[in-house]
Amino acid sequence: MIKTGIDVLQENPDAVLKGRNIALITGSAGIDAAGVPVFQVVKKLAGKKLITLWSLQHGFFVDKQDNMILSDSFFWKDFDLNVKSLYGEKLLPEEEWTDGIDALLVDVFDVGVRVYTFLNHVARIMKFLSGKNIPVIVLDRPNPLNGCDVEGNLSREEYFSIVGDIPIPMRHALSAGEFLSYALTYYGIDLELEIVKVQDWRRNSFFAGIWTYPSPNMPSFKTALVYAGAILLEGTNLSEGRGTPRPFEFTGAPFIDNLKLVKELEGLNLPGVRFIPVFFKPEFSKYRGEVCKGILVHPESIVDFRSFAVYYEIIRLVRNFYPGKFAWKEPPYEFEFDLPPIDMICGSDFIRRSIEKNAPFKEIEAKISAELQEYREIIEIFLLY
Repeated sequence: MIKTGIDVLQENPDAVLKGRNIALITGSAGIDAAGVPVFQVVKKLAGKKLITLWSLQHGFFVDKQDNMILSDSFFWKDFDLNVKSLYGEKLLPEEEWTDGIDALLVDVFDVGVRVYTFLNHVARIMKFLSGKNIPVIVLDRPNPLNGCDVEGNLSREEYFSIVGDIPIPMRHALSAGEFLSYALTYYGIDLELEIVKVQDWRRNSFFAGIWTYPSPNMPSFKTALVYAGAILLEGTNLSEGRGTPRPFEFTGAPFIDNLKLVKELEGLNLPGVRFIPVFFKPEFSKYRGEVCKGILVHPESIVDFRSFAVYYEIIRLVRNFYPGKFAWKEPPYEFEFDLPPIDMICGSDFIRRSIEKNAPFKEIEAKISAELQEYREIIEIFLLY
C-alpha cells in the first residue's frame, strides 16, 4: 500500500517535527491512508506546537465554489487554532504571521495539472519566506495522473501567475515535493526544503486511495483525468459543467448542436475517448438556469486518453461552427486583469492563436512534443521516485 508523507510522518514524527513550532498548510478534506484529516493528525502529533493553519484557494473548509472568491481568516474554536487565509485580500502571509513559527509544514492535494493553484501558491509563499530561516517541510503526495505522462505546451514567464508560476506543461507528472523542489531551484529561493517522501509509489501508477474533494468542482479522480484539457473551457463562453454533478466532464452551451459536435469529434479518431450527447442545466456559473446542449467526455482508456488534445479540438470545432456566438472569456482571471484568461490558462498565446487559425491539434503536436522533451530533460534531476 502506498504511504503518503502524512502516513510516513506518523511512523517517526519527532524526526521531522523536532519540537518546532509549526504552521500547517492544508485543507479540511486532506486525509491520511486511514481517512483521518491531515490537520487532526498533525494536531495530535504536534500538540500545542501546531501554532496555526494556513488555507489556500476554496477556503479551509473547501466551501468556495469558483475562482477569485475570497476567504476570511478566522479562529476555529473546535480545535483552538487560528486559520489564516492565503486567498483573501492578499495572496501572501502578513509579516507577523511568521512570528514564533519555526517551520512551515505543507500537505496539499494537487491533481497533477499546472493551473491547479495549490502548488503554484505554495511556491509563491516559499519566495516570500526566502531568507527568513523558516524551513518548508513537504509531506509528499503522488501525482494522481501518474508520474510519467505529460500534456500541453510549457508556460512562459510573461504569463506566470497563480495558475502557472514555473515553466511546466499542463499535465506535469510531478509529485508535490518534486514540483516545489523545481520551483525552489528555478527561483533560487533561500530556504531549506525538506521532503517527507512517499513510500511504495511507482511513477506509472494512477491514483489509488480515498478521493475526498480537494476543491468543490474536483469530486472524483475522473474529474482530474479530464481536467488537464477541460480547464481550457474556463477561457471561453462554453460551460465547463460547473453547477452540475459532472463538472469538467460536461461541456456545452445553449447555442450548439451537440449531435453535430459529437459526430465531428468522433471523426477525429482521438484515442481513448468517447463523446456522449447530453443536455444539462447548470445551477450556478455560466448559463445558470438554462438548458445547455452539450457532451459528456468519457475516457475509455486512462492510459491512452489525452485530455489536452480532446478539449483543444472541442473548442476549435465550436469556434469554427459558431463564429458569431463562441467567444473567449474576458479578464479578469485569477487576479490577472489585462491578459486573456485563455492565455493565462495555457501559459502563452500559442494555443489561442492556433485555435483561431483553425489548426487541428495534429498540426501543433510536433511543436508541443519538442517542448515536452525539453521539459523531461530539465526535471530529471528533481525526480524523487
